[in-house]
Amino acid sequence: MTKVELLKEFARGWFGNSQQHSIHAQILRQRGFGKLGDKIMAESDEEWEEAKQVNARLIELGETPVVAIQEYPVITDIREMLEFDCKDSAQALPEMSKSLALFDDDYVTRSMIEKFIVDEQEHFNWVRQHLNLIKEIGYENYLIEQLG
Repeated sequence: MTKVELLKEFARGWFGNSQQHSIHAQILRQRGFGKLGDKIMAESDEEWEEAKQVNARLIELGETPVVAIQEYPVITDIREMLEFDCKDSAQALPEMSKSLALFDDDYVTRSMIEKFIVDEQEHFNWVRQHLNLIKEIGYENYLIEQLG
């Protein structure tokens, strides 16, 4: 995969994941889980901004971004949402780290991707923490904590 193809793939993925998280946040808020909905919406906004940054970098490099979105499932069960995010991040992190080698000669893009990796790692840690919380206090108690 070329550098440009990889950047376009990143943008596609973040636009898709942003939309998935936006829909999930709306579902959560509608069901009364405002705390969790707010956190997921913030994640959606962050992913949208990351996709925009990638497209801006493509333009800076003289390339044309594509208008495309990776499809993601809409999940209504909260535990399944978190499990999907955990698995998705666990798969993405090593792929993102591996991709850094392609940009050894492009400090600006490499630095941008390094920041994305940090953001993804923080999200992964947050999701794992919440899945562990479910195990510790039980699913029903976790849901009660997320109300409001």
